[in-house]
Amino acid sequence: MIFGGKQRAVETLVRSYVERARQCVQVFVDGMDLWLRGARSMDDVLDHANEAESQADDVRRELCLLLYGRALFPESRGDILGLVEAVDKVPNRAEAIIQRLKSQQIGPPGPDLEDGFRTLVACAHECTQVMFEGAMVLFTDHHAAIDLSNRVDVLESKADRAEIDLIERVFSSPRASLSKILYRDVVMDIGGLADRAEDASDRIRIIAIKRKY
Repeated sequence: MIFGGKQRAVETLVRSYVERARQCVQVFVDGMDLWLRGARSMDDVLDHANEAESQADDVRRELCLLLYGRALFPESRGDILGLVEAVDKVPNRAEAIIQRLKSQQIGPPGPDLEDGFRTLVACAHECTQVMFEGAMVLFTDHHAAIDLSNRVDVLESKADRAEIDLIERVFSSPRASLSKILYRDVVMDIGGLADRAEDASDRIRIIAIKRKY
């Protein structure tokens, strides 16, 4: 087994990290709702996202120090470090999207695209949440972890379809070319959340299969 009785600290820190990454994504979801409802400023949202991402980084660094301190066998250490590195790209992307909206001063897309954005955000959010749940149960139920990872694959495909549909709607709208490009980039960034969740779930699946056999 990868995890033994002397390695509970690793399990605890991984769970703590995943929970903080989850909180960062929730800040992103709430911020996108405010943006779509016409929020004048994203400053407060970005501050909350930065704080949540910083807290996740603190736990990640603590976990890495513990792992490099040989709390696990080298092969197991590599598995966990790879998992954390993959998961970390999710809150990083969530924070970056809010940063893009603020720094590029991108206003809400308007009623004709709002439902498409909300659908894509919901798809990406669900994809990340299932991935996070898979990471949480990895230590206690590898069968469930594999099932959840497989579900992420399905959800990521759903997010891909929502992303393609929304990009088509953006470019078929009467907006100026620059606005279309800006919205396309935001759409692709949101879709990237689901892609990164799928990458992390692949890591979860590999660890779970190793534990299974």
